[in-house]
Parts: sequence; structure tokens; C-alpha cells
Amino acid sequence: MSDPLVLDRIQTSLTRLRLPRMGEILESVMQVAQEKQKSYLSFLDELLEEEIACREQRRVETSVKISGLPFIKSIDEFDFSFQPKLDRQRVTSLFDLTFIRQKGNVIFLGPPGVGKTHLAVALALKACQAGMSIYFTTMEDLIGNRKEVRY
Repeated sequence: MSDPLVLDRIQTSLTRLRLPRMGEILESVMQVAQEKQKSYLSFLDELLEEEIACREQRRVETSVKISGLPFIKSIDEFDFSFQPKLDRQRVTSLFDLTFIRQKGNVIFLGPPGVGKTHLAVALALKACQAGMSIYFTTMEDLIGNRKEVRY
């Protein structure tokens, strides 16, 4: 059994430490830990993992909101059968993000409606999930927003 005063003090501490997810799940995780006779370390590990996962999800959501992505699509949703000439292996190899670590660039060229934006969005989303900052713009906006330089 848990002491209500101690539990209240822990909840207050979690709020003060800005650990909201741990506060939300504390009692249910504690009950499961007691029922399954989990160790203190396992109990604490579960609480911390859940808080970290929640923060990471919020980070990705916030980053995606401010990135300018026109929609959210993953590479798994891309229909490679619609573009049979596209080298699937070459495209999917981009998603290991090696080109970013090598300070490379990726440019998708082609006529309208072939999936360039879908691939760019999926690649940006993957980079965001890997902890990188992302920003989406179109070539039209990039050219339109450039500053005129006079010599």
C-alpha cells in the first residue's frame, strides 16, 4: 500500500520538475509494479522511459508544426508502383540520412504529380525523427524570397 501523503508529495515534485507524463502514469505504473513485484529500478526505468518518449513526441510534433511541411507522409505510404522507373533502392537508401552527415543535398526533379513533394516530406520527417531541424520550402518560394544583390 502507498502512503497518500508521500504520493501527493511525489506528484507535487513531478509537477515542479516539469515531468507531467510521469505524474499522469505514476499510480498505474506503481500498481502494475506492485502486482508483478518489479524491482525499484524497473519501476523507475519505466517511468523515465515514458517521460522521454512523451518529450520526444512533443519535440517532433513542434518541429513539424514550424517546419512548413505541407502535409505528413512517410516513405511507407509512397506508391513505387506508380513510378516504376524510379529506383526504389536508391530512394529508400536516402532514408538512412547518410547524405546529411556527409553534408550532401538531395534534389527531386520531375514533372508535376510524380511524388517529389511526398518524398521530400517523408525525408524531412525522417530527419526530424532523428533529432534534426527541418524546414520545408518550394523552389518557387525559395527563388521568390531571395534577396536581390547589387554590385
